[in-house]
Amino acid sequence: MNTSLITMLSAELPGRIIGFDAQLLWDLGMQLFNTFLIVILLYYILHKPVTEMLEKRKQGIAKNIDDAKAAKADAIELKATYEEKITKIDEEASAILKEARAKAVAREEQIIAAAKQEAEAIKAKAEADIRLEQEKVKDEMKTQMIDVSTLMASKFVALSIDEAKQNEIIDEVIKEMGDVQWLS
Repeated sequence: MNTSLITMLSAELPGRIIGFDAQLLWDLGMQLFNTFLIVILLYYILHKPVTEMLEKRKQGIAKNIDDAKAAKADAIELKATYEEKITKIDEEASAILKEARAKAVAREEQIIAAAKQEAEAIKAKAEADIRLEQEKVKDEMKTQMIDVSTLMASKFVALSIDEAKQNEIIDEVIKEMGDVQWLS
């Protein structure tokens, strides 16, 4: 059917492939009008919603970019804050360690001073004890000497004896005195 139409048309107009008659121009005009009408209808029906959707999408993307920039700025600020805090913490730790060392040295000096004082007190007490012991020993020796001299005097008085007997008594007293010293 299609081939018969073409042969008919070509038979009527022997040098032309398409004939521009009134019907063809009317059809072309109507197609142009319909196309223009569809474009206008589609423009009003689709263009506004599509444009709004694209604008919303553009605004959403812009908002996301702004949010990302703000988040990046916040992250940079937080990083700087944390680095500053870490630096401060390191400084504080160093100061605390320095202070602890100073306190330890001071405490060490206090302990050494207290130990020296205690050693001096022990030494002084020992010296005082030694002096007391010496005094005690001296007093005992005096007492023993008094006892010996009393014993000698009583023996001299009791005996009126000659010089040989007196030497014998003195030797005996010295011997007893030696025994008394060793016994105490």
